[in-house]
Amino acid sequence: MRANKLEAFTIEKVSRGDIQGADYNPRKITEAARKKLRAKLKQWGLLQPIIVNKRTMNIVGGHQRIGEMDAIIRKPGYELTVAMVDVDEKQEAAINVFLNNPSAQGEWDITALQGMKDIFPDIDFELDMGFDLSDIDVMMLETGKGAEDFGIVKDAVSEAKKEAKREAQKSAETDEYFKEAKVEARQAAREENAAGNGSVETIDYTLTIVFPNNHEKREFMRKIRKKESEKFLKSTILLDIYNRVYDISVFGGRD
Repeated sequence: MRANKLEAFTIEKVSRGDIQGADYNPRKITEAARKKLRAKLKQWGLLQPIIVNKRTMNIVGGHQRIGEMDAIIRKPGYELTVAMVDVDEKQEAAINVFLNNPSAQGEWDITALQGMKDIFPDIDFELDMGFDLSDIDVMMLETGKGAEDFGIVKDAVSEAKKEAKREAQKSAETDEYFKEAKVEARQAAREENAAGNGSVETIDYTLTIVFPNNHEKREFMRKIRKKESEKFLKSTILLDIYNRVYDISVFGGRD
């Protein structure tokens, strides 16, 4: 039921498998923006529904959000609540572009935006609001304000606080990643066991190694010649490290 005559949608629950992205969708997203979007989805959740056309079951608004939701939830048939519209394909395409067209949207009142820093001193334009440093440069030019007015203070203490916040966010993302991976591994093992191809011992075959800090992790990955971004290592690598250490300690090294 619509609350007023201007509401052109209804709220409905659908299965993810029943909707799809529009083939013509002209929107794209950079890797940096994608990471920001995923981080905020994990932090705040989905704050507004995906828009879907009832006639085609195409996504009209929310292609990037649904992509990151898929990556986070990692289940093909999850349910979601959508704003369902009923339009023809031409109108669907027009709405798709209109919803993201900067020319049809408002502009920032940069003075008011900067004034939010006075109201919320701990808010961060980059980490909390998602602005790039280039955006902040433009704001500084338009307002004549300095970097410190936008929370960019280059002293050691402020930089250490910002770095600590970044590390906390990365740590939370890593914890969530491994939690999801472990759930998937357990589920796969249960399915294998139910099919008669496994045993109870195969339910959990992962091991998490925790480093005291990022520097130690970087050094470890450098020494084993692996990328720092790697999330999983095969057990054979650890066995090889053990064998090399054992050979050196017992036999004085290999010839």
